[in-house]
Amino acid sequence: MTASSRGDGTFDDDERVLHPPTPTPNPADLWTLADMTGDGKPDAVLLCADGVRVSSQDGSGMFAPAGGWLAEKHPRFLVDTTGDGRADIVGCHDDGVWISLQDEAGTFAEPLYVLDDFGTDQGWTSVEEHPRFLLRTVRDGQMDLIGFGPQGVVVSRGRGDGTFAPSQLVLNDFGHAQCWTGGKHLRFLTDVTGDGNPDIVGFGDAGGWVSHNRGDGRFDQAQLVCRGFGYDDDAGAWRVDRHPRFLADITGDGRVDIVGFGGPGVYVARNLFRRFRTR
Repeated sequence: MTASSRGDGTFDDDERVLHPPTPTPNPADLWTLADMTGDGKPDAVLLCADGVRVSSQDGSGMFAPAGGWLAEKHPRFLVDTTGDGRADIVGCHDDGVWISLQDEAGTFAEPLYVLDDFGTDQGWTSVEEHPRFLLRTVRDGQMDLIGFGPQGVVVSRGRGDGTFAPSQLVLNDFGHAQCWTGGKHLRFLTDVTGDGNPDIVGFGDAGGWVSHNRGDGRFDQAQLVCRGFGYDDDAGAWRVDRHPRFLADITGDGRVDIVGFGGPGVYVARNLFRRFRTR
């Protein structure tokens, strides 16, 4: 708890400004205050058995959670980035991408900073607004980092050793610059054609859009393939917070179909390879 001085010898009511890490720290852990950033404001520092955690103070006297990772801002993944069969930890923090490799004993190395993109400092403001994925954009390739950024679709090719090549804008679509927002539109990566490469599927204002993978990790311009499941009234007035939509093969032909839970009930659009049929 903290109580701010009013400047006249009295103090405001105390308030909680920092929630302790979960689980509750060991009694032997030590909290202290020190200016860790050089901004003249003391930060909260936790000295514990497994290392040091810092919670930085902001301009209003509040403290960020220890470690600084927030579920709504910082996506994290467990995926094998090296091909050794063991899942590594990959996270997108404020400054960019960090990775912690898993060893044969099942423990993880100290986090390593590997890429200055996909973080809030580069305009990726939240998980909802800018979905990010770790997958193979080429069927036999390495695990790549791909996301829907402010300007469109961005890919950073995996090198197979836990690091990533510099990111590239591969498609000027599905981003904030093209009026796609997390509160209105869903975006997915899935194999639409059955060729083993992930395509981009988005539910926009007018309906379902698909950008096909060219087979080399690049993507064609998006095409409207289904006039349904979209935000506009003419497209069904589907809402992200009320109408879940999924891509799943319900016919057994090896291609994903669209399944949505709308107001009156369940809707299906069958995959006809390059378009979807609602009836």
